[in-house]
Amino acid sequence: MSRIHLSIEQRCSDSCGPMVVDALDVPTALAIADINMRDGSAELWDGEHRLGRLIKHGGDYATFWELGRN
Repeated sequence: MSRIHLSIEQRCSDSCGPMVVDALDVPTALAIADINMRDGSAELWDGEHRLGRLIKHGGDYATFWELGRN
């Protein structure tokens, strides 16, 4: 089984690329994104295949994730 790549879009200047983190599976990738992101979006990749886009909503409390279609 291949690892999931989590590509977190960073909010900085145009020269800044996404932060890419490897995860064992999709639930672990979601936990990594939740810890490392206050808001914004990230993409889940399985090799060259994009699985979907995660979008974090909410404030400091009661955040939730929207899984966008590929």
